[in-house]
Amino acid sequence: MKATPLAGLWAVPAALLLHNLEESLTLGAALPRLEAAVARLVGRPLSLPTAAQYQRALLVLTTAVVALYVLARVWDRLAYALVVVQAVMTVNVGVHVAFAVLLGGYAPGLLTAVLVEAPASVLVLRQLRRSAWMTRTQWRLLPWLAAFLHGPGLVALLKGAGVRSCL
Repeated sequence: MKATPLAGLWAVPAALLLHNLEESLTLGAALPRLEAAVARLVGRPLSLPTAAQYQRALLVLTTAVVALYVLARVWDRLAYALVVVQAVMTVNVGVHVAFAVLLGGYAPGLLTAVLVEAPASVLVLRQLRRSAWMTRTQWRLLPWLAAFLHGPGLVALLKGAGVRSCL
């Protein structure tokens, strides 16, 4: 592996922090609409995690990614984990857009997903492609890791934050 392109990886924790802040501040007001929309989608009443549970999970995730960035500056092998985080956030952009369509308007985190996370993904992935830092295998694994971590990984994070609902 070549030297880590850490210069551009600062965007990963920075974009995540802004995105999670927006989501945390707007989620509480939107939760009843989200529950109703998801219940319509699955065909039965559903109890989503509370705003406090989501906020706790967002805080844990943001703190972990900032710590990961700091550790990657010392041990550059951890930088690939930051790349995986950004790939997860790329998937997350699509999820926010889908929720906005489902809700017929704004979904918590939508603005920073589109205006911050999407450009951060382009910046990070383009820089990595140009630097040829990642192996072909790492590139091939990236979408699989992102899909897994945004699905089952997210559920595990919420459960770790004390969520005991239907997830």
